Amino acid sequence: MPAPQRVSQEELVAAIRRIAEDDGIDAVTMSSVASAVGVRTPSLYKRAADRHGLLRLAAEDAARELVTEMSSAPYTPGDGPADRLRRMAHALRAFAARAPRVSGLLFAAPSAAAAPSPEAGEPLLRPLLDAVSAATPGDPLPAARTFTAWIYGFCTMEQAGAFRLGGDVDEAFEYGLDMLLDAIARPRV
Repeated sequence: MPAPQRVSQEELVAAIRRIAEDDGIDAVTMSSVASAVGVRTPSLYKRAADRHGLLRLAAEDAARELVTEMSSAPYTPGDGPADRLRRMAHALRAFAARAPRVSGLLFAAPSAAAAPSPEAGEPLLRPLLDAVSAATPGDPLPAARTFTAWIYGFCTMEQAGAFRLGGDVDEAFEYGLDMLLDAIARPRV
């Protein structure tokens, strides 16, 4: 009979995320995580093949958390696709503010092995593609990529303190989002 696991999946993922946020993605190692959860390093190999596997656990947890937040955003009957996209943008920005390093794993993981698996990422991508499909004529993929890249880039710059020219960053976010949503709704020529 195998020995029972001493650390739950939730405890393991919480430790990975805590290390990533407190000390950086590079600080997530097999030994740092093992130490944080109070086990010997070899016991982690039952859960992940390497540090990229540990990062994937955190990325997949982040994807689930973001899906939950995006789906629980207030919905008003009569909301259109742009309203849905606006809620998604705000949910992603709020998540990136709370978990800047782990949210980066969703879009800029250090390797494909550290990114969320397609199965874990699909529930995050499907609502986005559905909303973009409803908002834009034609193929939604270029618009969805542009939407995601702009929000992620804005959040990355915001977290890095890169907006140093003064002004209201919230106002800038809304301005950029308005411009982006207008462009998505416009037929491509």
